[in-house]
Amino acid sequence: MKRLCLLAICLLVGCSPHPRYRTGGEERPQQVIHKTGKYTTDDLLRLGSIMRGYLGKPYKGRSKYEAGLDCSHFVQTVFKRFDNIKLPRMAADQYRQGKSVQYKHLKYGDLVFFRTQPRKISHVGIYVGENRFIHVSTSYGVIISGLSEKYWADKYAGARRILE
Repeated sequence: MKRLCLLAICLLVGCSPHPRYRTGGEERPQQVIHKTGKYTTDDLLRLGSIMRGYLGKPYKGRSKYEAGLDCSHFVQTVFKRFDNIKLPRMAADQYRQGKSVQYKHLKYGDLVFFRTQPRKISHVGIYVGENRFIHVSTSYGVIISGLSEKYWADKYAGARRILE
């Protein structure tokens, strides 16, 4: 009886429903439809689905089992998959794209930028609403953080709107 219980526990522990690291997106390819007008709710849900697929993926170089991302590569990849939008590779260059947005006018999908190094744009994420953004943390990989967290609030540099 003890062996049977132990075997059942071992089997259940090994059947975790969520892997620690995701593969970097949905398994089926997303259809890219380039729009020139306003994005619909369905479009933004698809953007959210793409971003959600990256949650838990490690920071670049932090996993020997799968390739990771850094912040600007994450943003570049998400926008490329979403609507074939080509963004520069570096956060500082992405900061020169789109149009400037005031903090109080942030919308879902806007890029938010930070100065984590003195006097230069060095980090980027994607605003997801309710004062939160998705980005790549060097410690935790792709996560969602709050703009009002002291660390991010102190380093906030501005926002840009890519999606009209």
